[in-house]
Amino acid sequence: MADGPHAMRESRAAGLWDRTYPLHPFLFAAAAVFALWVRNLNHASPADIAPSLLGSLAFALVLYLAVSALRRRFDATGAVIASIWVAGVLFYADLFGRLNGLLDGGYSMLRSLPVALLVLAVVTVAALRLRRITRFSHSVLNGIALVLFITPAWQAASYEWRHGEARAAYDGDRAYAEMQQHLPANAEASRPPDIYHFVFDRYASEEVLARHYGLDNSAIVKFLEEHGFYVAHASNSNYQKTGHSLASTFYMDYLDVLADDGRATGANWHPIYKMLDDHRVARFLKARGYDFIQFGSWWVGTFHNPLADENRPHGFSEFGMLYLRRTMLKPLFHALPDTPLTMRLDWDNAQCQRVARQVEEIRAIGPREEPVYVFAHFLVPHGPYPFAADGRCLGQKESAERGSRQGFIDQVAYANRIIEEIVTTLQGEDREPPIILIQADEGPFPERDGRVPWQQASTEELRIKTGILNAYYFPNGDYRLLRPDITPVNSYRVLFNSYFGGDFPLLADRIFAFPNDGTLYEFHDVTRKVRAPAHMAGGAPGEPPSGSDELFAPPPF
Repeated sequence: MADGPHAMRESRAAGLWDRTYPLHPFLFAAAAVFALWVRNLNHASPADIAPSLLGSLAFALVLYLAVSALRRRFDATGAVIASIWVAGVLFYADLFGRLNGLLDGGYSMLRSLPVALLVLAVVTVAALRLRRITRFSHSVLNGIALVLFITPAWQAASYEWRHGEARAAYDGDRAYAEMQQHLPANAEASRPPDIYHFVFDRYASEEVLARHYGLDNSAIVKFLEEHGFYVAHASNSNYQKTGHSLASTFYMDYLDVLADDGRATGANWHPIYKMLDDHRVARFLKARGYDFIQFGSWWVGTFHNPLADENRPHGFSEFGMLYLRRTMLKPLFHALPDTPLTMRLDWDNAQCQRVARQVEEIRAIGPREEPVYVFAHFLVPHGPYPFAADGRCLGQKESAERGSRQGFIDQVAYANRIIEEIVTTLQGEDREPPIILIQADEGPFPERDGRVPWQQASTEELRIKTGILNAYYFPNGDYRLLRPDITPVNSYRVLFNSYFGGDFPLLADRIFAFPNDGTLYEFHDVTRKVRAPAHMAGGAPGEPPSGSDELFAPPPF
């Protein structure tokens, strides 16, 4: 009789749990994230994938617990059902992508959703009916899930073993210490001015817009000059890609520190991203008491800065966005009414949910007790092209019918609208005027043969890719250190010399090109080629080369 209650408890426990372990739902959830990660190891770090990984594991846990609660039992059958839906939801694009193509489901994949749900429901019913083979299915799924997880995990570990040390090519502590020799020992007692730095991605120079897009952009230049800006009419980006350009701007020097280090090689972007996460400008300004607010884009390079007091990217990260687009969440969001949340996985990378909101938040910052440093990276006029000239958001079909060339032109107009709104607000009578930098990081892509290394590109192609908007507003009006062809690498050298007592020597303004995305640290000086007299590019100054309307349209995103 003494064994009676114990036996009953064991019997009840056996009824609740069949002593199998539900590993495969969680392995499938992790494998879905790792499968995308291994295709992006040159860009994504463990920190980048962590939110997606945690979210997927949480989804698997909730699903398994829900199935178990409905069946009032933790067993192999419940685990199998959970895995059916974990795999169906998280591997949606892989499992149903071909079906979506047959159904002509397009970007939204909405047409394939009912069929996919029906398939998953049928497989679920089969799992419930065929309980005799449940344990076998459970074991098989454990094996499959383990392989799907271990394979990319091993690839990621191998990549880290071979390339992880490349991040050490940039040392933030050393970089900051090296700049101290050009700064005064003691900070000034008075409150320094606020600093606003805006980067409009791929905003071309006035000359490039006129020569290759037939666009007279003189109105915005006149607006800036009338509002006290110094516009560097002959400016170029220092490199042909956003990451390199911004890294050199904030490093206040060229990227020789990476080129000379054998650990930074090939297509590994992590040294660049480390420079953007821990740069000299932010370190210096924070040491001077500035609050640092970053309005980043979805791009990993500006989405989040660990040094910032506030990060305001408004949307999913690059990895998170790409991952969620491969899940069932994509067609589900398109099936639901349009809201700022559901549209964040849309074709425009949530630009319509991000840009206008960021602009309004920047305009609303206002005076603070502590000085503020605001950096904003707008992917305008960068593609895709969801904006009309007045900032109205277009649908995918309407944007495609307009065409990428007109889309780029319209988004230049929208960028001008943003510039006018922000400058007017920041220079309002009710506030102390701040320092304002308005720049581009690169120009638009010319239509060209991608097999030709960039250092061998034609003069005109390089001019299109590196000719940029570059304007400065210093409240004290002292622009003696600026010059028409100044490049962004010197921007903060001038600013720190003018406002913080620095004695940074100005660098020679040089333009570098690296061959392609597989050779990120092989830099070739193309300054003389880009800044040669205009007739060497095939036409006299102000004359577009023959056929320019067809040859130099920006490519789709």
